[in-house]
Amino acid sequence: MLFHRIGFIVVVVYLLGMVSCVSSKKIIYLNDLADTTKGGLQNAQNVFETPIQKNDLLTIAVGGSNAEDLIALNSGSGAIPGASSVGSASKGIGYLVEADGKIQFPFLGRVQAEGLTRVQLEDTLSKRLKDYTKDPVVNVKFMNYGYTVLGEVSHPGRFEMENERTTILDALGMAGDLTILGKRNDILVVREVDGKRQFGRMDLLSKNIFKSPYFYLKTNDVVYVEPVRSKFIARTGIPQYLGLIAAAFTLFLTILNFSK
Repeated sequence: MLFHRIGFIVVVVYLLGMVSCVSSKKIIYLNDLADTTKGGLQNAQNVFETPIQKNDLLTIAVGGSNAEDLIALNSGSGAIPGASSVGSASKGIGYLVEADGKIQFPFLGRVQAEGLTRVQLEDTLSKRLKDYTKDPVVNVKFMNYGYTVLGEVSHPGRFEMENERTTILDALGMAGDLTILGKRNDILVVREVDGKRQFGRMDLLSKNIFKSPYFYLKTNDVVYVEPVRSKFIARTGIPQYLGLIAAAFTLFLTILNFSK
């Protein structure tokens, strides 16, 4: 009878252990990268420049060889009063991309910005400012260039992008990586393009994420990590301590039976 009881307990402990364990292939990122030496990533997504959109806030600083001209160009005012600007001349002026996709720039008036990349807008302004100053050099940066990470990550929140080549992996790293409860094969990215929302899903377990148009994030993207279905069990703390509790319970029953 004793051995039957012990055997039954061992089976129960084994089954509980199976429930609490997760296959490593469901956790390890990019676990199908064995064939990368065969050129499997040759078609990886390389386009990462973010086009300017409505409501973006751009820092624009103008440099050149004539200091007097630069004072006016970096003042946020000039021939066209009421420019949409914030900030200071030392850091560049922040210009809002308005509902018509344009910015209001000193001396130039309304300049199309929406749809252009940062570099393209720099080139456009540099060419047009040659009539107002000598050897103009324009530097454009995003002031509101960031993304949001929500769901099963260690540190959800809003993060600022340091450059335009920010990937989904960078974003999750900034958020402290996924928790053990995060669904790694179904990451949702919400993106707004031309006033319409797009939804993309990515599998962190596969190398195919490098080919996804959502691999490189764009400003104001929202990354959401869904929980696995067993989240409600995990929140009780059972998975962390299930093995220890089962082992202690087994030992207790064994000693109890031997003492009889």
